[in-house]
Amino acid sequence: MENVKGPFLRDKNNTKKIMLNLVLALLPICIFAIYKNGIIPYIKGKDDILEVFRILIFLIVGPVTTYVTEYVYYKLFMKDKKDYFINSYSYIPGLFLSLLLPVNTPIIYLIIGSILSIIIGKMLFGGFGENIFNPALIGYLLIMTMYSSNFSYLNKYEIDTISSATPLTNLNLVDMVSYDTVVKPFGSLFDFFIGFIPGSIGEVSALLCLLGFIYLVIKKSIKWRIPVLYISTVFIITGIIGLNNNLGIWYPLFQILSGGLFFGAIFMATDPVTSPTTRNGQIIFGISLGILTVILRYLTSASEGVSIAILTMNMFVFIVEKLSVKFKNKYKTLLKKINDNYTYNENNLISLKNELKELKQEYNNNLSQIEFVFNEVIFAKVLREEYCSKPYTNNIDKNIYNIINELGHFYFLPNKGNLGDIVIA
Repeated sequence: MENVKGPFLRDKNNTKKIMLNLVLALLPICIFAIYKNGIIPYIKGKDDILEVFRILIFLIVGPVTTYVTEYVYYKLFMKDKKDYFINSYSYIPGLFLSLLLPVNTPIIYLIIGSILSIIIGKMLFGGFGENIFNPALIGYLLIMTMYSSNFSYLNKYEIDTISSATPLTNLNLVDMVSYDTVVKPFGSLFDFFIGFIPGSIGEVSALLCLLGFIYLVIKKSIKWRIPVLYISTVFIITGIIGLNNNLGIWYPLFQILSGGLFFGAIFMATDPVTSPTTRNGQIIFGISLGILTVILRYLTSASEGVSIAILTMNMFVFIVEKLSVKFKNKYKTLLKKINDNYTYNENNLISLKNELKELKQEYNNNLSQIEFVFNEVIFAKVLREEYCSKPYTNNIDKNIYNIINELGHFYFLPNKGNLGDIVIA
């Protein structure tokens, strides 16, 4: 049977635009990082103007290194995948890694981490879409494990004004936690919210992370359940701990505004490749991240815990998805119905449209699951059988377009050439 392109609709919010939205959401965070770690120390007379440019160069070197590394790997080992590199978004892990590392990280360590993040965290798994772990977090964990003693979270101005490396450090330094020992050395909780506290280059401003979250949710570029449940779980558990120790509301607020929790929950835990796609899976994932982060902060030496929690839960995404079997059973029933002598007339197409619409609404636009429904049910059956082996009919044309319009926006993958090779963005 000859393969021809069917009436695919291209989505205006395809993967390329999702990545663009992600970069736009990170742009204010990058600007704030330059201001806090470069401009302020310069204004205060603690550093020269070159430090401003060093931070800027740091934020550029990460993406460039991951881009070059993936391109070289692609040329050496993936020549058979002709258009892979065009759609691999290889600069994203490097940008994230640049924002995750401490301000005084030597650039050579950033380059090493960027190379390792791409090779170990991405390419060895098969490249974009195949990796189990978040590549940027793999690079971050490796660098922090090998060279952590060489890093400082304090910029040149903070070195003279703040005595502790990061806010969460104080939890391990005092037996009796209080506002004066945990928060006051860094200012107030408002300073925590704005981001004027020591920490990694780009993860300290909860305000800018929150604004980025709102933007990405409006643009439908991330899954809102994971960050909301992640942060809420940490807040609730630490709030209970605070109440049991006669601490005020400041304590759970301090916990969610520290340790890069907002940045990790919004930008790292929602990575579409390494996080669940089902609604129930996202709920389990978000709550589990919150519980694990609190455990790591209280019961281990990894006081910040966010990166380890996310990488740990990345390993269990397939199990989390298996727990969400309700959709799978409904989908199998529907697929069996389609395969059992299904007649593709207008009424049946409308009925099919309604059933698939209910599944999409129930699972809140589940991308990968609905992708399977459309690939196998609509495109594999209707397009290949009706469009390729029989003449076009206006009624089927119209209904197919209606189904696609109502159930999701699609774009044709540039590196695929067969019918049914679509994704929902």
